[in-house]
Amino acid sequence: MLKILKGQEDSIKGLIVCEETGNASSLPLALHFLSIASTSNQKVAIVSSKFTETNYKLICSKAGIRWNPSQIKFHEFLNAGKFDISGNQLMENVYQNVADFNPSVVIFDDISILELFDATAVEVTVFVHTLYSVLAKNSPENAILLAPFSITSTAKDLLRTRCHIYAQLTPVGHGFGKDASAKMVLSTKSKSSPITKKGILISGERTINGSWVSVN
Repeated sequence: MLKILKGQEDSIKGLIVCEETGNASSLPLALHFLSIASTSNQKVAIVSSKFTETNYKLICSKAGIRWNPSQIKFHEFLNAGKFDISGNQLMENVYQNVADFNPSVVIFDDISILELFDATAVEVTVFVHTLYSVLAKNSPENAILLAPFSITSTAKDLLRTRCHIYAQLTPVGHGFGKDASAKMVLSTKSKSSPITKKGILISGERTINGSWVSVN
């Protein structure tokens, strides 16, 4: 868990775009939001192109997160054998499944797959904002949409200036110690203040204590 983010749930929410580089993963951030939703009885929709539902259940079990089927809905971007589908069809399927479930939190594990299926950057950007608007309308105080990108993406560049928080995940060298595998820098925007940045070292489901530093 990102324990170092505990107590900052009110500021780390909204539309969150995440850039993954190298082998750095946004999974710890996804688990953080799953944990918050689980303890506050919020509905969560997971949209995955990397893991199966069984994988997520095992990961949550190891992380101490209760998996309640009535609270968590899992949706695979691609069903087995359906590789002749377009990016627009994928987005329509996801939107319908999420809208029917009516969650307050939506977690993608890699949204860059849409451009690989010929969705344009503008279409992906509109899709993400349309989906977030549904969450914000139904749950204005708790709406969270996590949209990670694991490859170079024009949609990511468009969303970077159109989100509440932009998270950059990069691998770190051995100089940070064997427990640290990645660095995450959060760029937070709000109506009352300019963009601020904070960084943290992460490793799997853990954080490195005392590493939350301002890099303004």
